[in-house]
Amino acid sequence: MGPIIITLSDFCKKKLIFMVTNLYDYLRDVCQDSLAANIQERVVNAQTILYQPPQRVTPIFEVVRGVVKVGSHSSKGEEVTHYILKPGDFFGNLQYLNVGFAEFAKTLTAVQLRAYNPSFFRTVTTQYPEVSEWFAKKLVGRWYQAEKQLFTVTGLNAQEKVARTLIQYEGIIEDAGGRKLLLRELLTLQDIADLTGMTRQTVSKVVKRIHAIS
Repeated sequence: MGPIIITLSDFCKKKLIFMVTNLYDYLRDVCQDSLAANIQERVVNAQTILYQPPQRVTPIFEVVRGVVKVGSHSSKGEEVTHYILKPGDFFGNLQYLNVGFAEFAKTLTAVQLRAYNPSFFRTVTTQYPEVSEWFAKKLVGRWYQAEKQLFTVTGLNAQEKVARTLIQYEGIIEDAGGRKLLLRELLTLQDIADLTGMTRQTVSKVVKRIHAIS
């Protein structure tokens, strides 16, 4: 049997003509009849592993409400935090990356997710310029966040690193149950240490110093 070729007409019968700001809202307007087969809503409890090595082929996930941690495991099997994902962030499906790369995704709160069929997601993000532009903006935004994090790790002193990270994760997040939570209170000292390239002990000392000053 030959390869299955999927075209956008299989999913969306209407022409995409507006600027995309929210992918799901946009797709709901232009191809509502196809959403149920290709996008599933999920509510997941806090501290749930969404995927972990060796799993690589997953849906494309969108965080709707709540917070998700993405990271890897050290040689000792300990969690190492790479990103803290908030509503509007996308993640998952590592099949295009180097086979040596592996990560886990874990909920920090009760989370509402949208799980996109990878074929559907790939089709709508490659065949139409409007959605491609939205996707490009998402990628550039993620690169920018990665560059800021790299600068935090390499270009600041210990107190500046912690202060910058705490500011980055200020704000209130609503979880899947509607509870309002302070985002920075969801981070452990180890999370902050991973995000800043320091040890947990150093972060603890710096946090105490910052609190004493304030």
